[in-house]
Amino acid sequence: MSENKNENQILVIDDSRVIRRAAVKILQKEFDVIEAEDGEEAWEELQKNTNISVVFSDLGMPNMDGFELLEKIRNAQDPILAKIPVIIITGAEESDGTKEEVLRLGATDFISKPFDSISLKSRAATHINYRNEVRSLEKAASCDKLTGLFTELSFGQQGEQTLAYARRHCTDITLVRFDIDQFSEVFVKHGKNIAEQILVKVASLINEGKRTEDIAARLGVSSFALLLPCSDPQGAEVVVSRICQRVARLKLKMGEDVFNIRFSAGITSPVLVDTNIKFPDLLKQAESALKKALAKGGGKIIRYQRSVDKTLPSTPDAPIDSRADINLEDLISQLTRENAGVTNDQLVSAMRKIIPLIAHADNNLKLGLSKVILHLKKRLLP
Repeated sequence: MSENKNENQILVIDDSRVIRRAAVKILQKEFDVIEAEDGEEAWEELQKNTNISVVFSDLGMPNMDGFELLEKIRNAQDPILAKIPVIIITGAEESDGTKEEVLRLGATDFISKPFDSISLKSRAATHINYRNEVRSLEKAASCDKLTGLFTELSFGQQGEQTLAYARRHCTDITLVRFDIDQFSEVFVKHGKNIAEQILVKVASLINEGKRTEDIAARLGVSSFALLLPCSDPQGAEVVVSRICQRVARLKLKMGEDVFNIRFSAGITSPVLVDTNIKFPDLLKQAESALKKALAKGGGKIIRYQRSVDKTLPSTPDAPIDSRADINLEDLISQLTRENAGVTNDQLVSAMRKIIPLIAHADNNLKLGLSKVILHLKKRLLP
């Protein structure tokens, strides 16, 4: 186990330093061990550290006890965190009723204080091995066998989680749909073997061109997708252009024929204050833009334009508060005078009126204001 210590970390949580030190002393030769003195500190560590594979937690602790921590873990939005093995450290004072309650909340196992080295190490190794096997099976099931990219189902699951995170933290998100131009002609003319070689090569170029945090998938025969967290439309177009250029350099020679491989792409970057939007909606928006790119002759990158695209039902914008009917011309005139006396309520009402105009201008003129608009909507719209 020692060669993979950093990938299989153990978190030990107890308000007793003596207990934590005893656990570390037993485990540290074979595992990378992290300590936390209460549930609150442990929860912060779990949210940022994806290498933690097993949790050993006491029940009675200040700030956040073991019951609260276990409940938070099992209700976590991250499915990997929600499934992490949690072994409860019990003392002689814990009753059978307490253990039943902890099991109900989702505890994986128990170990009693004072623990011996064999029990502690065997539990750690058993649960780490089991978790690694589950991860391997899940990864195999979630990946396309030919290209190694995510399948459509797993991409949808990843997309929902990424969208929820972006909305919660007010960050940008961009979704891209790709398709290989005239791929069906190559398939029909040159057969499955050549077609699959092209797909594998194209998938490798997507992997090479994307950022580490981006999520790539194969959605259909020659259809691919890329999800870019924390990426505005301008940044996403740089990544997409790079991938499309690499694909365009591919030339397939078959006898006297030379086939130039090209990508068409559709991009969408929603304003996430629009809380009704779901990940399938983003897929449809990107697909709509992709169809326009293909209609223009292929090899194009088209950004989804909500204002002019009628193929999808529009999602209503957040309501504008009309309690104060502000005349923008009068307000601007007031601001040019000394001692204008413009109130904060008037300013708020005026800003609420012009947010749709700013968003429309950003969408059409590519001004790079998506983060500003998101911040304004979060602060000003009811």
